[in-house]
Amino acid sequence: MVLSLLKSMVTSSRSAATAEAEHTQKGQGAPRVFDFHGGIHPPEHKALSNRAPLVAAPLPHEVVLPLSQHIGAPAQPLVEIGQRVKTGELIARAQGMISAPVHASITGVVTAIEPRQIPHVSGLEDLCIVIERDGEIDEWARLEAWRDWRQQEAQDLIQRLQDAGVVGQGGAGFPSAVKARVRERHAIDTLILNAAECEPYITADDLTMRTHPEALIEGLEILASLIGPECILIGIEDNKPEAVIALEQAIRARRADKRLPPLDSRLEVVVVPTKYPSGGEKQLIKLLTDREVPSRGLPADVGVVVHNPGTVRAVQRAVCFGEPMISRVVTLTGEALQHPHNVEARLGTAIGDLLRLAAPSASGIARLVMGGPMMGFTLESDALPIIKTTNCLLASSPEAVPAPAVEQPCIRCGMCEQACPAELLPQQLYWFSKSREFDKAELYNLADCIECGACSYVCPSQIPLVQYYRFAKGEIRTAQHEARKSERARHRFEFKQARMAREEAEKEAKRQQRAQAAQKAAAARAETATAADTTSTASAAAPSAPAAATDLKAFKTARAAANIALKKAEKALKAAQDSGESSASDLAALDANVTAAKTRLASAESALKAASEASESAAPAAAGAPTANTATTGAATPAADLKALKTARAAANIAVKKAEKALKTAQDSGEGDIPALESSVTDAKARLAKAEADLKAASEASESAASAAASTSATGAAAPAADLKALKTVRAAANIAVKKAEKALKTAQDSGEGDIPALEASVTDAKARLAKAEGDLKAATDAAGAAQGTDKGPVASAAAGSAQTTDTGAAGSSAGAAAPAAAAPSADIKALKTARAAANIAVKKAEKALARASESGEGDIEDLQTLLATAQENLRAAEVRLNSAQAGSTDATLATKGAGELIPEAPKPAAGSVGRGSMASNVTLSQAEIEASRAENLAKRHKQVSIAVKAAEAAHRKAEAALSETDDENRQRLATKVDRTRRNLEHARESLAEVQALVDAQ
Repeated sequence: MVLSLLKSMVTSSRSAATAEAEHTQKGQGAPRVFDFHGGIHPPEHKALSNRAPLVAAPLPHEVVLPLSQHIGAPAQPLVEIGQRVKTGELIARAQGMISAPVHASITGVVTAIEPRQIPHVSGLEDLCIVIERDGEIDEWARLEAWRDWRQQEAQDLIQRLQDAGVVGQGGAGFPSAVKARVRERHAIDTLILNAAECEPYITADDLTMRTHPEALIEGLEILASLIGPECILIGIEDNKPEAVIALEQAIRARRADKRLPPLDSRLEVVVVPTKYPSGGEKQLIKLLTDREVPSRGLPADVGVVVHNPGTVRAVQRAVCFGEPMISRVVTLTGEALQHPHNVEARLGTAIGDLLRLAAPSASGIARLVMGGPMMGFTLESDALPIIKTTNCLLASSPEAVPAPAVEQPCIRCGMCEQACPAELLPQQLYWFSKSREFDKAELYNLADCIECGACSYVCPSQIPLVQYYRFAKGEIRTAQHEARKSERARHRFEFKQARMAREEAEKEAKRQQRAQAAQKAAAARAETATAADTTSTASAAAPSAPAAATDLKAFKTARAAANIALKKAEKALKAAQDSGESSASDLAALDANVTAAKTRLASAESALKAASEASESAAPAAAGAPTANTATTGAATPAADLKALKTARAAANIAVKKAEKALKTAQDSGEGDIPALESSVTDAKARLAKAEADLKAASEASESAASAAASTSATGAAAPAADLKALKTVRAAANIAVKKAEKALKTAQDSGEGDIPALEASVTDAKARLAKAEGDLKAATDAAGAAQGTDKGPVASAAAGSAQTTDTGAAGSSAGAAAPAAAAPSADIKALKTARAAANIAVKKAEKALARASESGEGDIEDLQTLLATAQENLRAAEVRLNSAQAGSTDATLATKGAGELIPEAPKPAAGSVGRGSMASNVTLSQAEIEASRAENLAKRHKQVSIAVKAAEAAHRKAEAALSETDDENRQRLATKVDRTRRNLEHARESLAEVQALVDAQ
């Protein structure tokens, strides 16, 4: 009997729906209404709340505003605890493209920003902003009102919807600004206002249409201007006659208003038969257009966009009055309430405060549901706040909530299939979900289930089918998430393997290169030894510095090899002892290997020590021996000593770090000889201190020698150049030391850690050394200039003497005097070529870094653009200096070809010309050259910044696309990346505007 009754119910519902559709089609001028598969007719219970007018709820004393009131990434807080905010003020900004901001719904003070339980089916907590009302004044912070919104650009209107935080009020809370951009990717011809409101008990949309029909018509006009549809349809069920009349009257009044542009005649009110779930998005589209949204598809795929009445009114309030979305209409209904009605309440208001407005009955509330009885979910507490998607609070009495029925076995009646509006096979999906055959459930389009509950409603076995489907969907999402994680891990592993293989190939290539180089070096040493046997006894007796260095290197290599052999022998012995599988003879052999390795290491160390002492004793003798090249080698020796000391200091520093790391590892694990490790750390620190002291002493001696050399009169061209180079090196090192000290001080100040007074003292000392180095360099530069001025006389005299006499010796003497002067330009040209090559490398590195940052959307593009412009300017200056020096060198060579010619005096720079860099005394640039260089650099920078803007735009679009397609786990990270790419794009555009202004000014 029950089965017959249910079948007759479904059959009668289909017959009634068909009759209603046919009756509607026969009406004159009425649009055609189609039908969808299945559907049911549960009791409506709408009369409980639709008889009372819509009223405004009192301002709450406190509001709790969750940051996830919408689908997509949660908003990011912008306020602090204790901050006073106004109604409508932005308190949390959107993160990423699929997100929405949150605004204060009352005027008051922020008292907390903390996780609290939110009204969600999961019952979990989320970050919320708590505001306590300050007094009785509702002080607003509205956006600019656009009453004449037709004069605004479409992008400005879309941005207003984003800034106002407007989201869908009828479903998952999808941001309206994103839906307004849908025509960028789809061709939209139909805009639908979903006013069906088929869920029992809920009347929020009904009262909204009755109370604010004019606002809904204007909101539809705004959305139509953004989407550009060919027709606008208002789908409403026939159980809302008052709302139908109100909408039709509003449309007639709007069309009669001659002060406004003509209303689009394609706007129509379409009355559809009452059937659940006709308010479903796909079902309403089928009713009004006879189009079917494809499986796993969107309404935009069939050219349709659907909005809810509450959303459309929020759009109108945001655009025309500048009001953010801070309130919504909520239905308070149920048998447990004595005065059910609809209220417009501020977001964040406690549910208990709203229920008290409807006067709960004395018997109490047996069950509290957010939403309707078919698709809503039970709330465990009335202390939760309402959010942007809260449309109804259903309070059921104990009499209206019967005891849950006992689930019975499925009788395969097929009633669920007849009632399913999505045309699925609920019975098969039930079996697959229950047996955990999720792959088969997916093949049967489980994802298309809208969870309307129609199948559970008609099931005679009282099976909670929707609960099974939700369980299966959750398990499928979990499996897909794990599969994506596994795929990412596989990619990372493959990339790692490829990288390791590439590095191993590179290492092997380097090893082969080193082996070839060693063979060539051995052959060269053999040839050198053969040649040395044929030299004179005096030459053979003189100690050779390179040979000594080569011997020391060989001894060090032998010592290192012996040390490695010892470690391997000890490791093999320890492994054999730990395993316990080796015989006594094997252990004895391994012990003998360790002893032999120790002996070889001791022998290598002794040989290295003897060689080092011999080298040190030979160094003073070699320095004291008079040679023809004393002046030349004397300048190179301090530099070599400094380099060796720096290498020793670096090695000592590495040894300290290794010793400290070994000690920390032993302390953490509790294994190892900790006292011995502490002793090794102390010894390493002592060696580091000695190395630093030796390096400091050598640096001071080198600086003193350089200063003394700069203060003396220059006797040749090569010596001043070497002194200037040494002083420039000292100045550059001092400058680097200042920057490092300042960076260390800033890091310590930002983090609040470290010895800040000591760091400040180090900055002061570094600046003092930099000032001293700059003073020495300036004095040496002036002395070199003066020496060049005094050298002109003797050179001219020598040239004149050679012209007046015919003595061959005099002519040779004159040529010999001119040789040192010719060596200096060649050395300068070599230095300038090196500088030009370094500048070119810096430009390429800056371009590569900028391109990488633009493609990935990471990094500060503005700083990289500045770095590139600086590198290009330095390259241009280096090229100009090199060209000028080469031209001067050619002139000097031509002037010195004749032995008896007079060397002319260098021309003085013309007025208005400017010297560049260290060649200011020889190279000058005219004002025209400077302007040309600036124009060329500006053009290059404009081109580079334009490329950076395009790359930043591409990176931003790529990040937004990735965010729109990702899952919930990666949404936070991708939203942060979208925000970063957006900031980079803004910086790039600002830089382009600045460069364009400079170009226009030029």
